[in-house]
Amino acid sequence: MGTNTLNYEVIQSGSKGNCVVIHDVMVDCGVPFAKLKEHLYNIRYLLLTHIHSDHIRPATLQKIKVLFPKILIIGNYEVAQVYGVHVISNTGYPVETEHHNFMPFECVHNVVTQGFTWAINGLSIIYATDTNTLKHAPMGMYDYFFLESNHDEKKLLAARRNFKGGYDPYTSGKRHLSTKECKTFYYLNRRTQESELIELHKSERFY
Repeated sequence: MGTNTLNYEVIQSGSKGNCVVIHDVMVDCGVPFAKLKEHLYNIRYLLLTHIHSDHIRPATLQKIKVLFPKILIIGNYEVAQVYGVHVISNTGYPVETEHHNFMPFECVHNVVTQGFTWAINGLSIIYATDTNTLKHAPMGMYDYFFLESNHDEKKLLAARRNFKGGYDPYTSGKRHLSTKECKTFYYLNRRTQESELIELHKSERFY
């Protein structure tokens, strides 16, 4: 990729909150407003993947709408029903904007969830988190992979064997993408050996 690199920052990722900045795009806003405010002056688009509170913090989203009204907010129909968006993203249909064409695809979770692909300055990007599979993700050559890499499958199976009732970590973990599946997708779809994998939503217990 040479000198043509992508500016990004993972503000936070995990069960306690999610927000990632990729050039002029922010994905999710599940953190306190103060943690992301400084980035908003350069943001044109806010992609909301799904309604869970660790991805959309209602107070933060409301402040963004009021204080940064020029940011175009994009999300699926369930996000639109609960929180309101400027543009509803429909799986498999491009969202064409002034600066980017976002392609939403299905992520399999316990609520309606979408991943997105788009390009910035000739660099192709895929973003997907909170999904138990990438079978719906567009296959292709990507330069940057922002993918959930939640757990080590062997560690999760060990937790299942020790399960004695109450909170079931195995069932919860299987709603998310394993590190093995994440890296398999990366190796099959990277453009070059320099293509970058940014692992998201890592479990502190099972990674």
